[in-house]
Order: sequence, then structure tokens, then C-alpha cells
Amino acid sequence: MPELPVHEAAKAIDSFQLAFLEVAAARLPIAAFVLKGGANMRFFFRSNRRSRDIDFDYRGQRFDTFAERVDDVFASRALAELLRERGLKVADPRRSKQTDTTRRWKLAVRAAAGEAATKVEFSARGSASDDYALMQLDPEIARRLGGRAPRVNRYGPVAMVEQKVGALDKRSETQARDVFDLDVLFRLHPAALAEARLETTTVRAASARASALSYDEYVSTVVNYLEENLVAVLGSEDAWNEMVLRVSSDLDARVAALER
Repeated sequence: MPELPVHEAAKAIDSFQLAFLEVAAARLPIAAFVLKGGANMRFFFRSNRRSRDIDFDYRGQRFDTFAERVDDVFASRALAELLRERGLKVADPRRSKQTDTTRRWKLAVRAAAGEAATKVEFSARGSASDDYALMQLDPEIARRLGGRAPRVNRYGPVAMVEQKVGALDKRSETQARDVFDLDVLFRLHPAALAEARLETTTVRAASARASALSYDEYVSTVVNYLEENLVAVLGSEDAWNEMVLRVSSDLDARVAALER
């Protein structure tokens, strides 16, 4: 089946992720997983950027048997029906990585015109933040996607700042989406950076790596995943340069505060 154009693929994956959360909230032990990353930004911080994948931290006791529970979600009639209502279905969900610390599934979200590849991943590395809480997903986003707003554990703004600054510092390939997400977090939660547990070297490196990213990287990894009505506003090179300047300035100010 042909691949969907990037914008259409992002929309299909967005709808799948909401449906997955709706079913996971009912079928998986709710205390055992916490939503993180871009999907958390999208569904709980009203980010206009759709996430290509959906990631969780696992906080339960039986990671060895958890994969079977997730397989049941993929195979459930509930997920199939929710996706059918949106003109979608899941194709070929398969375990692509199953280790002591990672459970990952690759799959295709199939629409009438083609399909989109995505991933679902649960990590159990034991070093995650305690800044998380059980909350209801943003009802307005759920309504626009034709779904319901379940309650799931999600990381709060301080944890997300720690994750995103750390990602800018440590990823082998720096990602423009981390800059975009930090810009959202700094605007919505201006105190979060000061409260985040971050080393000076990490914040300084994150600022430098953010400034080194190009507009072309922003287009390919962020602009193509934005809600269509905001591409003209957020997708320009000027908008990107201003975003980088804001994020880098905030990070540099945090470095200065840490060094006092």
C-alpha cells in the first residue's frame, strides 16, 4: 500500500494515538505507565505539533509480562472500532524490540489512500522524574480528533523541561522538535526551567546545539507535522529563528543563574 503524504500521515497517526490512549487507559494497569515526549506535549500541553510516535515510561512491577497486555490492546475490538469510526485501522503491529528496559512495537496506520508507519514504546529504565500525575487528556483536542478524553498518567512541565533539555544535549542527532517543545513549555510554564534538575553543562550544551540547528531540519521534522492552519504562522524561517533565539536565551539565562 502507498505511503501517505507526510501531513496526511501525521493526521492519521494523531488519531491512532488518541484511540490507543483511550483503550490503554481501560485495559492496561493505569498506574503502570506514564506518557512522555511529543505525544504528551500534544495531548496535555496543547502543542500544535503532532508526534510521529508515542512513548511511555513503565512504572509497574511486571515488565516481563507487560508485552502481552499491550498485544491485547492492539488486538482488541475496542481499538478496531474506534479507528474504524475515523476511517483507519492498524496493520501489522509487531514487537520490534523487547529487552529488559524497552518494549517497542512497530505498526502501520492504514487509511483509504495509504498508510503511515509509527511506533509505540514503553521504557523501564528506573531513572524517570516523579513530576507526573493522573490527568484527563485535553478535551478540545480529543473532540477535534473525534474521540474521548481519557485519564492517564502524564509528566508535568518540570519533567518535560528536563527531558527536552536533556534530549538536546544527549541525542546523537539533535532534533528541531525539542526546540519547538521547549518554546511551548517556556511560554506556558515560565518557572519550570528554574525548577528543573539540570546540570550547568547540560543546559549550556543544549543551548549551543539548539542554535546550530537549521531551518531545513525544522521544516522536515516539525513543520510537516504542524496543524495545517498554523503552518503559515509557525512554519516560516523567521518564526524558526525567533523560536531558537527565545529558547537559547532562556537556556543561557539559566546557565548564568546556575553559575552565580
